Amino acid sequence: MKAICLALGLMIAATAARADDITAMISQYRREHGLPAVKTDAKLTAVAQRQAQAMASSGIMDHDVAGAFATRISGVGTDSAAENIAAGTKTWADTLRMWKASPGHNANLLYPGADLLGVAVAYNENTRYKSYWAMVIGHKATKPKTRTASGYNWGGSSGSAGPDVVTGVSSAASSVGDALKRALSPLRNLLP
Repeated sequence: MKAICLALGLMIAATAARADDITAMISQYRREHGLPAVKTDAKLTAVAQRQAQAMASSGIMDHDVAGAFATRISGVGTDSAAENIAAGTKTWADTLRMWKASPGHNANLLYPGADLLGVAVAYNENTRYKSYWAMVIGHKATKPKTRTASGYNWGGSSGSAGPDVVTGVSSAASSVGDALKRALSPLRNLLP
């Protein structure tokens, strides 16, 4: 039992160290473009991990496999966020290189207001791509704001999918939020 706990602890420590290495790589790329560095955020990492694991489990590379990005990112404490996903690349360096070459993915890497980052990878040898990558980059919220989602998907033979973006205040989101509140209001009466 102690050996299992030790092994699990080492795997978690190795994963955290790897995430910090990836954050350092992305921060260096951002600094090369005159942007501030980002720091690893546990909540964004959890969102990225959930996405990577859902893609690996299903064998499907898609932003919505783990649920809509706007839903997954809600409650995380960002006022804006973006997600990059990829599949089939062998290393973070390969994945980052592919994202840099894609205008939409690169825009997310170089998101001017970003200060937080979460990254994850999951594997499933029984799927077409074998490896599934997710990155969530965002800006720490200074105060709660209404969010709206607009996703972009670029398919391709390289196995990449485009970025998904959630940004700040929108009157359309406010209308949707109000409609959702009205629809859920009767359900509150059913709760203890």
